[in-house]
Amino acid sequence: MATYATELPLRPELDASHALAMAHFAAPGTWWTGAERLAMVAEVRRARDAEPLPPWEAPSDIDGLVAEDHPLPRAAVDAVWRLTNHPGTLTADWYRSILERGMEPLAYVEMVSVVAQANCVDRFADALELDRIPLPDALDGEPSRLVPDAVAVRLHWVPTDDIGGPNVFRALSAVPDELAARSALSTPHYLEGKDVFGDVVSDRFSLQRVQIELVAGRTSKLNECFY
Repeated sequence: MATYATELPLRPELDASHALAMAHFAAPGTWWTGAERLAMVAEVRRARDAEPLPPWEAPSDIDGLVAEDHPLPRAAVDAVWRLTNHPGTLTADWYRSILERGMEPLAYVEMVSVVAQANCVDRFADALELDRIPLPDALDGEPSRLVPDAVAVRLHWVPTDDIGGPNVFRALSAVPDELAARSALSTPHYLEGKDVFGDVVSDRFSLQRVQIELVAGRTSKLNECFY
């Protein structure tokens, strides 16, 4: 069954990856419950649709913007909005301020993954003027809280596992389920990880690899992506 109601020729694997992402959000994660993870996706949507806030102003600072009985801690809500609307303004000091408000570093890593994936899925729909995928019901269960043995702070602000590859792959490595989910979503949009450096000449879909990289580079520049 298709995720999007449209006559546009969407590739089946792309459509399926978005449905898989939604199911992933609804399931208990490593540090957050399914209900909390879906609340993050809902806040991504609120952040995108709300009147813009400057990056230094958090939603929890605005009376009535964050419900008293919100399923997420206020630090998490503030982080979701900042990650969604102002990712280019993040600093190490800001990250530490989120931890000082009670968030665990690896819980932050999982939140970053959910927010990034939710933005990918929703901005795809917004760009094509499609309805966003409805949020599913949360699945019961507790977070696993499993941590790889070699997790430590290395080159990133956050802890990472001792794996190879570029930093963009390592960033989520301390929460392996999120690293796998990122790959499952990014591959239909881009390339499999093993092909990123190993194949720079073949065509993919209707584009040549060099055209894909031109679009990616320009998009990164517009988004002020330091990577």
